[in-house]
Amino acid sequence: MPFDPNQPRGPDGKWIKTGGVFAAAALATAVAAASGGDAVTSVGAGLDAATTKSVSDTDMANSKKAARKGNRAEAWQRLALKEARKKIEKDLRCAVQSYGQVQQFFLRHPCKKLDQLLFVVQDSTGNTIAGSVSWVTMPSAESAAQLRTLEDTYGSGDVTPFGTEILEANGFRFTGKHYRSRLDGKLVVIAETDPITGHPSDAFLKQVADVADVLPPP
Repeated sequence: MPFDPNQPRGPDGKWIKTGGVFAAAALATAVAAASGGDAVTSVGAGLDAATTKSVSDTDMANSKKAARKGNRAEAWQRLALKEARKKIEKDLRCAVQSYGQVQQFFLRHPCKKLDQLLFVVQDSTGNTIAGSVSWVTMPSAESAAQLRTLEDTYGSGDVTPFGTEILEANGFRFTGKHYRSRLDGKLVVIAETDPITGHPSDAFLKQVADVADVLPPP
């Protein structure tokens, strides 16, 4: 991932948010205090105005259930999204589709297989989200666990998408801020999302990554 010392990941692979939400909350609280309004209500309203919704636990559970079955259309529908574009590439070369310490790891421990999915989903309010999923099969469960640990370490590099032209968004690149990984024996799955247009919330972008991460290999 692009290195940013001010925004590390936690040990579970999720990024630790700094700055933005807390600053917005502080500003909303100050405005509420000055106007005599309710601080909690004002904070919530301020954040809702700046971002789009996240979905309920029930919708997330149903979305993941559909995704595990490989039913992307239903999975996105549960999140009030519709898939606009997608492309799958199989049997890519791990050392080529990576950089940093992750690439060095692949040079020492070649993967058995790399498949990738790039997709674009949209909602009814004009938000357009790009997503990437990488399925990396390693020779052993041990090397897969090592790869996941490295991939989850902030600033260590990444498995990169095969190409973003399918997204039809000039200059777009994934930031790594909305990221999820999982380990399944010899398989490591890495999912990322970022907005192309609109202002989906960080929470919602991470939920989309959570769903994408449980999709089965193509």
